[in-house]
Amino acid sequence: MAHSHLLVQQLLKQLEHHKRERHNRQHRPEWLSVFVHQVAALFEPMCGVGRVGSQCEFTDLGWEVRLYLGATEIVGGKFDGHAQIVGFELDFKRLSQLFTQLEEFRWSVGASSDGANSSFVTMRGLIDQYPINLKAYSRPPKEAGPAFRQQVDGSVDAVGI
Repeated sequence: MAHSHLLVQQLLKQLEHHKRERHNRQHRPEWLSVFVHQVAALFEPMCGVGRVGSQCEFTDLGWEVRLYLGATEIVGGKFDGHAQIVGFELDFKRLSQLFTQLEEFRWSVGASSDGANSSFVTMRGLIDQYPINLKAYSRPPKEAGPAFRQQVDGSVDAVGI
């Protein structure tokens, strides 16, 4: 009985250690949060409203940051459930000035079999001494929910705020 008790204690310690490590891996450092907010402020919707979504992941090469402008979901009427993508402009000159050192600046364009075009810009470099890989996407990822919902009467509500 005592042996199984030690095994349970060891498993609990391992779970607690794993939980701490997981929390540390997912925690954004303050400098990264500031950077994400600075980049998000550079997205200018071409019409209507927009809200920037982000995904941050720590990799072996440093932080990867993926940004996009969220879609607006139509609620009701004949376009119910349709996701409306918002066009935007992004000031690359101001964006590049956020980097301490810019090592790569690339634009990638692709097309899917359903005819939807997708493009993204990759900027890789340093923020102070921290390596970062920024990707700004022309459309939100499929798994991202809507940023806004627009009712048939034209009213718009933010989602998740």
